Formats: sequence, structure tokens, C-alpha cells
Amino acid sequence: MDWRILVVDDQAAGDIKDVIEGNKTVKKPDSISCVLCEKFSQAIELLKKERFDLVILDLKDDAAYEQETLAGERVFEEIKQCRFVPVIFHTGYPHKVSDLISPYVKVVTRSEWEVLRSTINEVLDTKLPRLIRHIEEEQRKFMWESAERIWVEDLDKHDPTDLVYLLARRLANALSGDVVRSFLEFDLPSGAPKSDKIHAVELYVFPPLSTDFLFGDIFRKNTDNKAEFFVALTPSCDHAQKKADFVLLAKCKYLVSTNPGEKAKASLVVGEDVSNTVNGELAKFIRDNSSPADRYKYLPGTSFLPDLLVDLQDIMTVTPAELNPSGEGYERVASLDSPFAESLQAKMARYLGRIGTPDIDPDLALDRFKAKIKKS
Repeated sequence: MDWRILVVDDQAAGDIKDVIEGNKTVKKPDSISCVLCEKFSQAIELLKKERFDLVILDLKDDAAYEQETLAGERVFEEIKQCRFVPVIFHTGYPHKVSDLISPYVKVVTRSEWEVLRSTINEVLDTKLPRLIRHIEEEQRKFMWESAERIWVEDLDKHDPTDLVYLLARRLANALSGDVVRSFLEFDLPSGAPKSDKIHAVELYVFPPLSTDFLFGDIFRKNTDNKAEFFVALTPSCDHAQKKADFVLLAKCKYLVSTNPGEKAKASLVVGEDVSNTVNGELAKFIRDNSSPADRYKYLPGTSFLPDLLVDLQDIMTVTPAELNPSGEGYERVASLDSPFAESLQAKMARYLGRIGTPDIDPDLALDRFKAKIKKS
């Protein structure tokens, strides 16, 4: 991969290029090529015209930005309005932008070349620049190879609305799972699920997109220094139509708090292997095959959620106002995506809608069956 880096610096752009370009920072077969920009006022125009994987940005004042803020800060704000691209501030005033540090915004003190090299690798190792390229390539292929054919062969040319909706939905579906999964299989094989399985994150929309509450919304409430989790079970249409005077919530249980979870924890804490029996019991929860049938729905853990079990026997109601951020401390963390929300809904219908009947005496029934056969 040839990483393209835009260097915005009115004094040290050439020095930075000499230090990082080629294979001085990244290992073969990857390489770095630099585009130098000595005028802060031209940086945004370059970003609009060309694509870059990373921007290295100085803070020095520039004649075009003689304001209360430094030139680099102004450029950074304009970058955020223009496109997403990771940024490394390379400056003699690192304290002025230390509050901006994030996984894709870094700060390096000027002329600390080894730190700059390691920081570039740190940003690239997040895989965000590579993923962005991957998605752009998938979008390009889709638009040229599929969109053109659909437009020519299948759609009414006088109704472009159909094309817009169809292509947007097809592209969104393509990017939702298969494209990211193929990227993981190629670039992060240790983090990719098996070819016929899904990644845990695919179950969720994080953060939630809808402004209305939905069936499958996941809420967190901090109580006595411990987080409790709940899943909303009220149909989404009731929220959309303002018919939900109350919201039905199912409380979630931590997988580690179950009996096999506690046994697994006890073994792992002392450095022992988890027994096959305990692994099997945990697997039943994970595969939604635990007993009693349909009581629990497993929610796999991610970076924003612990491993949870939706307990359809532990349900309660609250008012919609209590779920608002200013209400009773409930925070909407994520939403279950389709079809996983529908899967939970089906499980809930089976569990809560079941009809209990007394068991038939099997021995008596078998004796009667055999007695009838003898008489016939």
C-alpha cells in the first residue's frame, strides 16, 4: 500500500518528507509518499481535490489566518468540515492541542523524528486508513459495475427517485457486512469470524441512529457503582405513533455472573484452563440453547458492551420520560440491528406466549396404546 500523506508546514515540510517518505517509516511492501503544502490556506483545496490517508499539520501562524487561533487549528476545523482523515499535529506547541488527542488525532513535538515515525505507524495500525480505502474501492466498483446496469436495464428513466433509493440501500447493505468482513479476512485475519459466521459488532447499531425509541434498544443505568443493562421490548411502531405510555424493558444478566460464568472466571483467575463441562454450559448460552428454552437471548460483548443475556423472565415497565437522558439515568447505548431485533422479538413471543399444560403420563399412555393394538 502506498500511503499518501499531506504535510502542511511552512518551514519543516521538506524535513518531514526526508524523514518519513518511502520505507523510512513503514515496512515493505508498504511505502509513504508525501505531498508538501507550505501555505495553510491551500491545504483544504488540496484535500478537496485529492485523497490522502493522513495529514501532518503544523500550528504556526500564517498570514491567511491572522486570528486568535493558530493556523493549524483553523485548518483542522476546516478538515473536519471537508472529510474524514487522521491528523498528526507536528508542532513546537503541543500543549495547545493536547485536548484534541484521540485514536485518529495525535500530537508530536516538533523534530522528535522517532516519535513521529512511531505515531504514523500507530495511526496506520488502527486500520482506519486502510478500511476507508477499502470502502471507497467497493463503492467505486458498485457504482460502475452494478449501478450503471440497473439504470440501463431495469428502471424507469423518468423516475430518478427509484434509482436514488435503490442504489443507496444496495450500497448500504453491501457495506454493512460483506465488505467489512472481506477486509478483516485479508487485513486482520485474527479478528475475522469464520466465513459462515458474523462478527459480534454486526448485531448492533452503535451509537443509535433513530431519534425515536426502537424495539431492541439497549440501555445502561449506573446503580451503586455498577452498570445495569436493559433491552426495550415495546414495538417500534408504538413509539413512532406515540402510543407507548409505558416501555417494556427486559433486564440483562452478565454472562460472567451465571453459574458457568463464575466457574470460568474462578479458573482463569488462577491460571487454570476452563473445563470442558463449563465451556459446554457457556456455549449453550452463547448459542441460545440454554434451559429453560427461550428465556435468555445472548448479546455478545464488544468494546462498548459486556457479554449479556437478555432475561425475558425479568421484565419491568418505565415511562418514556424516564428513558430520556434527563430522566432516571438510563443511557441508550446501542440498538439491535435487523434481523437480530426480529429474532429477539420472535423469542419473546415464544416465551411469553407459551401455554402451559400438565404433562401426560407417558407410561399410562403407552400401556393404553399397546392394549388397543392387542385388541384389534
